Amino acid sequence: MKKFLMLGIVFFLSGCMASQEEVQSLKVKVLNLETMLSTQEQKYQQLEKEVSKNLEAKLLDLKAHLLSEVEEIKKEQSVLSSKIEDLQFKFEEKDKEYLEKLKELNFRIETLETKLALSKPSEKTTSVTKAENVTLTENTTQVINATKVENATKLYNETQKIAKDTKVLNENELFQKAYSLFQKGDYKGARAAWEEYLKKFPKGKWVGQAYFGIGETYFREKNYEDAILSYQKLIELPGAHPQKPTAMFKQAQAFKALGDYKAYQILLKKIIREFPASKEALEAKKLLTR
Repeated sequence: MKKFLMLGIVFFLSGCMASQEEVQSLKVKVLNLETMLSTQEQKYQQLEKEVSKNLEAKLLDLKAHLLSEVEEIKKEQSVLSSKIEDLQFKFEEKDKEYLEKLKELNFRIETLETKLALSKPSEKTTSVTKAENVTLTENTTQVINATKVENATKLYNETQKIAKDTKVLNENELFQKAYSLFQKGDYKGARAAWEEYLKKFPKGKWVGQAYFGIGETYFREKNYEDAILSYQKLIELPGAHPQKPTAMFKQAQAFKALGDYKAYQILLKKIIREFPASKEALEAKKLLTR
């Protein structure tokens, strides 16, 4: 009996010792895991700080780049606005000059019409002439009458010519007159006719073509500033118009001729953006890749 009791005690003590060793082993493993977890947390925090710094630096760089682009665009806008104001001033001055010439022409027509009315033969003039013939010789009378007839004829012919030139034309006739003069190379005459068209028919069906035609006359004369302004009037018309991409393309060429390559490139990009399906957009892409 005592032997069995001793054996039981030995087995009990052996089991307790085994359990304590396992507990110690588990404690060591737990400590190791805690150490590894602490190390990983430190690495994670350090990585998070580095990522945050890099992201913040990139955001600052991007913000600085965007601000730089905005400033550059503002400068370009300021330069273009200044040029447009200068061109607008020149256009207004030329418009005043044209109005003064038109007033002068109207005054000349009125003067000639008055002279013609005074020189027109009447019964009263005929009777006075007969009375004068009593005191004048036949040869002198013939010379005076011939001179009067010649002067009256000249005045009449000149007035008829002016009246023919200032004939009131309908919308189609006036536009076709301007286009015909343009084809003949009479750019000043074509421009004057198109300007008259715009004045008489401000809501006509060819207003856009008239602005484009005026721009073309200035472009052919290498007056690029006024050409740009005329094309712009077509571009600013409400609604779609088949010649808008062409007008913008001609504006770009005009700026290039003036040496303003930044405005030239901006307009080419604008054509691609606003009129992507146009032939001008295809040409603009080719020019920008050169």
